[in-house]
Amino acid sequence: MQAPFVWFHHNGEKSNETKKFFETLLGWKPSDGPGGMTMLAGEGGPFAALASKTERYGDQSAWIPFVMVDDVDAATQQAISLGAVLLKEKSRGPAGYFSIVRDPGGAAIGLWKKA
Repeated sequence: MQAPFVWFHHNGEKSNETKKFFETLLGWKPSDGPGGMTMLAGEGGPFAALASKTERYGDQSAWIPFVMVDDVDAATQQAISLGAVLLKEKSRGPAGYFSIVRDPGGAAIGLWKKA
């Protein structure tokens, strides 16, 4: 596999309710994260974040998986050339750079490179 999933972002609108839901259902441990996000951790450490009320990507409430790429700009341009729609231009996050695109089937995916 070229690029396995390396992170997950919950793009929902009700982060407080979602945080309580996953903490109770699956035992995921929430903590404050950058930009008002809530980080979720399991036994192996953090693996996902819940959107803040102001930092959502696109208009759908869903989990967005992130994959590691060698070059965010090149991967984003290739995705667009293959029919993807750009949801979030290349941005700097806490651990690297990322963009988010919606594939031709309608699902969002994050393209990420570690800083």
